[in-house]
Amino acid sequence: MDVFLEYMVKKQTTGTEVLLKVVYALLAALLLVGSFFLSPFLGMFSMIATLIGFGSVFGAYYLITSMNVEYEYIITNGEMDVDKIIARRRRKRMLTANARKFEEFGAYRHDAMSQRSFANRVYACTSLQDPGNYYAVFNHPSMGETLLVFTPNDRVLDGLRSFIPRKAGGNAIYGNRPDQD
Repeated sequence: MDVFLEYMVKKQTTGTEVLLKVVYALLAALLLVGSFFLSPFLGMFSMIATLIGFGSVFGAYYLITSMNVEYEYIITNGEMDVDKIIARRRRKRMLTANARKFEEFGAYRHDAMSQRSFANRVYACTSLQDPGNYYAVFNHPSMGETLLVFTPNDRVLDGLRSFIPRKAGGNAIYGNRPDQD
């Protein structure tokens, strides 16, 4: 039986991102107001100052909305594709992994995994502190030994269950979801 699932999670905004959004908005407002005050003194170059002011507003809007990130997990017969969607206008494939090649799989604990070394770490989760995070360790052809941290729902876990090797933790999938008893 073929398995095809899609699931999308939204990355939570961090305090640093909120601060950057405020700074971008304030800088854009400052440049816009400054361009209006400077334009009478610039004579025939006043249109350039106005364009710079409106350009800064557009630039701030673009930077602020680019911080809105979602991750999409696509499961197709054991192949897991992880895509990063930025501001619903750009999609980037982060990686493709075969669940049959997982060396480790289970509930993610940040304190335990932060001590280990990996060639690459891919965080495609809502936040690192989310209690519903899972991890997979596998050897990727181009990235080497990779740690993938993601936030699946029960349908994604069920779709992966039959493909993950038992020695990697394929049996012990549940027990980490906060909505489970």
